[in-house]
Amino acid sequence: MAKAVAKKKVFCTVCPTWEIKNPDRCSNTLKKRSKTLYFCTKRCKERYTKSPEKFA
Repeated sequence: MAKAVAKKKVFCTVCPTWEIKNPDRCSNTLKKRSKTLYFCTKRCKERYTKSPEKFA
């Protein structure tokens, strides 16, 4: 039998307790260097864009 591969959980960059259930389908993302940042809502993405130093 094939074992299920456990995926790493992905969380919102602004709301770190909010899990992104389907990161492949998430439309609120930003590329930063070689990383992809995920956001639970468009509002969180805007907050991060305005002041990324708050969420470092």
